[in-house]
Amino acid sequence: MNIAMVHFRVGELDGVSLEMDKWRKVLESQFNHKVIYLAGTLGRSDGCEIPELSLSYPPAVQIKEKAFSRSLDEEQEEILELEIQSEKDLIKIKLKKFIQENEINCFIPNNIFCYPLNLPASIALAEVISEKKISTINHNHDFFWERTIYKPSCQLIKKYLEKYFPPNFENFQQVVINSSAKKNLKERNGYDSTYVPNVFYFEDPDWKKDSFNADLRKPLNINKNDIIMLQATRIVERKGIELIIDLIAELNKIENKEKLTTSPLYDGREFKKNNEIILIMPNLIEDFEYKTRLEIKCKELNVKYLFCNEFFAHQRSENDNESKIYSLWDSYTQADIISYPSLQEGWGNQFLEAVKARLPIVLFEYEVYKEDIGPMGFQTISLGSEYKQTKKLGLATISNEKIKSAAQETIKMLLNKEEREKIINKNYQIGKQKFSITALGEYLKPLVLKI
Repeated sequence: MNIAMVHFRVGELDGVSLEMDKWRKVLESQFNHKVIYLAGTLGRSDGCEIPELSLSYPPAVQIKEKAFSRSLDEEQEEILELEIQSEKDLIKIKLKKFIQENEINCFIPNNIFCYPLNLPASIALAEVISEKKISTINHNHDFFWERTIYKPSCQLIKKYLEKYFPPNFENFQQVVINSSAKKNLKERNGYDSTYVPNVFYFEDPDWKKDSFNADLRKPLNINKNDIIMLQATRIVERKGIELIIDLIAELNKIENKEKLTTSPLYDGREFKKNNEIILIMPNLIEDFEYKTRLEIKCKELNVKYLFCNEFFAHQRSENDNESKIYSLWDSYTQADIISYPSLQEGWGNQFLEAVKARLPIVLFEYEVYKEDIGPMGFQTISLGSEYKQTKKLGLATISNEKIKSAAQETIKMLLNKEEREKIINKNYQIGKQKFSITALGEYLKPLVLKI
């Protein structure tokens, strides 16, 4: 069977792109299907590229701005409808050609019907699926109603949201990534769905330092004895990165740095007074205004940080001038602690990455974690589950008590090798049992059998 996995973009470091790679691996290796990526941009992946599906396709960007800005009058609404229909018809032609040329039997859209990021693309795909009666497994990583920014500017957009986000046709299976979404989709739309959690490559060899990544600290100008706090998520506001800045500021206090200098770290390195705790962020910067506020906070609290996406990509590569591009996984081999302070997540890709990397995790207990992940028995350094916004920079903040407690637990994980290994190995075994590629095959089996 030929399956098309569709997204606005693939081959990037965002959670949806990474999860698509896992589904593709299972569908090809465990079910012997052929999988083709279809996207607006391919990044470093292979597949078919239709630029009109892209998040940055200019007409789609302009349509989105009109759809979710100020209220439109009747004439403006009519013009917007013509613009959407015109772009939609163009995309449908390209989609039908893609189906014919690749003999597509099944579509697996990823977030195409979750967020109205490219309205013509979503509507075009929905209409083609309906007209061609193609079997579809609709993979919903999120829903538009979970974000406050999607307020329709007119009745037309409200109608589109109700009809296409997500649609529900014959031979159309809905998949969600957390139990809360399953409940909400049923209550809001009346649609049944299958819960398939995010997974990771626990069967693959552990990530380790090797001849390629051994020098990773050098281009980042990080001393071998510095402590790396790795924030592997994209840079967007809901990731709550400011909470880790507060944590590092607490760790930088004289009495806490003295604790770190009195004995060797868990791996034998000597952390001296001139060494630093550094927050590194190798993933995509998607909210530059938020990035600026983080930088202001880091400077105010004297926390060292690095936005270093230019050194990292989906896969390793090396240019002719010998400048290296490291994979995201390489960053884990150099990290001492993983920070995952997300205020809101559909599931938690980077959480599983940290578990796979056998690293301690500093975590804000967001709702999906509390409901679907934490109950499995994972142990983390908790930042609690309550926060408020500061007036000065509009950033999240938690109580001083939580920050101080997390700082002491972090110090323990940096110094106590025995306790550290006990926790990270326990987390690893839970992850391997519940959230592996093998487990994904079992989750997908009933869906694939219905195609």
